[in-house]
Amino acid sequence: MYRISKRFEYAAKIWGREIDKFIESAINSFGSSMFIMGLYYKRPNWAWPRWLRSQLEPGSRGFEPAQLMPFRNVHFKDWGMVGTVQGTNEAMIDPTMLFVTRKNVAFEVWVYDGSRLYMPGLHGSFKQYLERPGYPVIINEWDLGALRVIARSTVANRSGIDVLITDVRLIGLPGNYVIYLVTRPYNVDHIVEVKSAGVEGDGWFITIDGELVLTTDQEPAQFGSYNVNKDASEDAVLGRLNSELYVNDELGWAHAALGFNAVINTYGEWKLRVKAPIDSLRNTPHNRALIKAVDDSDVKAELHNWDSINERVFSISVGDSIIGDVTRQSIANLVMLWDGGRITPGPLIYHIFWVRDGSYMATALTKSNLIDMGKAVVEELLRRIDPSGYFKAVDFELREYDANGQVLWAVSKYVQLAGDYESLKRWYPIIRRGIEWLEANRELTGDESIRGLLPPSWSAEDTGPMDHHYWDDMWAIAGLRELGRVIRGISHEDYDWIERLRREFTDALINSINVVRSRLGIDYMVPAPERVADSAMTRVIAVVWPTMALPLDNPLIRRTLEMTEELYGINGGIVNTHQWGTYGSYLTMNLAHSWAILGDRDRVSRYLTWIINHVSPTYGWAEGISIITERGGQGDAPHGWAAADFIMLIRDLVINDEFETPILLRGMPIELLRRGITASNILTIYGLVKGVNASMKGKEVVINYYGPGKPITDGQYELLIDSPIIPKEVYCDGCKYEVVSSNIIRVIHSGKFNARILSP
Repeated sequence: MYRISKRFEYAAKIWGREIDKFIESAINSFGSSMFIMGLYYKRPNWAWPRWLRSQLEPGSRGFEPAQLMPFRNVHFKDWGMVGTVQGTNEAMIDPTMLFVTRKNVAFEVWVYDGSRLYMPGLHGSFKQYLERPGYPVIINEWDLGALRVIARSTVANRSGIDVLITDVRLIGLPGNYVIYLVTRPYNVDHIVEVKSAGVEGDGWFITIDGELVLTTDQEPAQFGSYNVNKDASEDAVLGRLNSELYVNDELGWAHAALGFNAVINTYGEWKLRVKAPIDSLRNTPHNRALIKAVDDSDVKAELHNWDSINERVFSISVGDSIIGDVTRQSIANLVMLWDGGRITPGPLIYHIFWVRDGSYMATALTKSNLIDMGKAVVEELLRRIDPSGYFKAVDFELREYDANGQVLWAVSKYVQLAGDYESLKRWYPIIRRGIEWLEANRELTGDESIRGLLPPSWSAEDTGPMDHHYWDDMWAIAGLRELGRVIRGISHEDYDWIERLRREFTDALINSINVVRSRLGIDYMVPAPERVADSAMTRVIAVVWPTMALPLDNPLIRRTLEMTEELYGINGGIVNTHQWGTYGSYLTMNLAHSWAILGDRDRVSRYLTWIINHVSPTYGWAEGISIITERGGQGDAPHGWAAADFIMLIRDLVINDEFETPILLRGMPIELLRRGITASNILTIYGLVKGVNASMKGKEVVINYYGPGKPITDGQYELLIDSPIIPKEVYCDGCKYEVVSSNIIRVIHSGKFNARILSP
């Protein structure tokens, strides 16, 4: 047992951690940071990642004093991701030409022109973009003035192994150059430990810790292996490598390099293809031959798989806006993070299955019309149940009591959208155990403000220390409500029990809120009975979206959203200070979605503008956005919850089926309608809507709709239109209509109609 202070022991208790693991983590983190700090100051000329230099350079916008030990990326998480449809792992590609295939496997491209070595960490400017949204193809450009390096990265699969294919082109003035491919002991997020590295002459592979890293379509002219005593950059700056085949380094700085003679002739271009296994692959003759055999046919086959995805998913275009492209890429990011059932909220540090993110991402996949993928995740969620009936939130020990409600919610959403009641019957014994856990684990004693709530938990990590977080109870309500809707439709005998339990949770939540409001003298919700208004307010907005835990006409709802904006809204985004210290990408989307449900187009417009302005060059978001650089600053990227949230926000702006009757254009910003909206393949709980076109010119709104709505009689459907203008006249071809309030129009149709709405 370590000798520790009482403060340290109490800190572990507050954060729900085992003391020994808490200490071990703190010591190792501190020691690693001190190692990197010393190495950086002793060898600043080495090839350090650009994100690290930017954080330690006083002139950089992301500068952090070294005493704060910013030896992981906290301001520049803008990397893109490529992966296959069926694959488990993804490759991450930083805008500054750092290619990462696994957590401890990364490589860079360097250029030597005969007198000077150019490294991405120090030289030139960069540009990154998608070749085509919805597909795993990323283009990187590195501009060095007289020279440009262009890399096109995509994916292939051979014999079940995913491979990154990067085609490198050197363009510029004629001459003789050397191109270096160099593995690095860091990735896009942090410094890593690499204990061994080398060069395998049979096929010219670089290896790390006995695994294949990369090979090329050309034989190198140089090779070398290095450790902490000398970085490859110290030799490459002289235009040559040390010719060492293999190196060990107990300090974890092992790396290797290949050098290629690059002759730019009068055509002004030189090419090199790099093949890098994304999946872990041991260095054996069979595996080397396998990677060498990967060719263009494998690339084409994988892109064909992506064609089949893009042909059937929810799709939208909004005039000259990038919203449609961002939506398409968000779906692609979910597909890449989908691992055949398991799904992860990120490709690197979050490459692990979480119930919270998995539930949300499963629902977004299903709403994107990828029903089979959504179902596979739901089945994985149900496998997470432990003997007590708790759905284990994550693979390590962590008390997150939002999990059971989220699983019930995700299962129910899937059944509603897919109409798959046969699977529901098969799953129901597991589901029932999850409901029993919710019933058995409510607080029965204690202060009036906690009675009936779930016990203290770590909840979502950004809520801060363990408390009776309302977030957990709101998810319990949402899960029970949605499950009740599903089983009511099949007259299941458990409906009354589930509905009673939902009411009890709702009454307990309302009672607790009222007790706390009276105690504090406030007119809004706080995050937990133990709290005042704090940063976890950014989770309380879930009372509208995604949980809709309380009636929307409750004045407490709007006031809580307004207070969250007032306290934690900065420059158009929502800031979380617990744990993150950044804007919340998907938290801001949650708020936009909540205001859309409440019909506030202006607020939706403001937050949607912020969301689009902070998307990465490859149309994704980190979990948190740095307040300093306004680029990725927290968690992994592209983040799965953020992708899922954006998809569902945009989809629900077109047609929202969370209400008793589906509503068109609820919360849709007017400026988007003026640009013109075309959407297709919109899966709703009433069936697939094939197409919606909506536009606004002057004082006229035109809507073309092709699909079902809420059935009312045989072949007749009902839906509502939330008109952005007060209707004076309505013309409807293929429908009957009724203006039911100032701007809500009720439409009865047989599956297809055209409507024109005119204002005074």
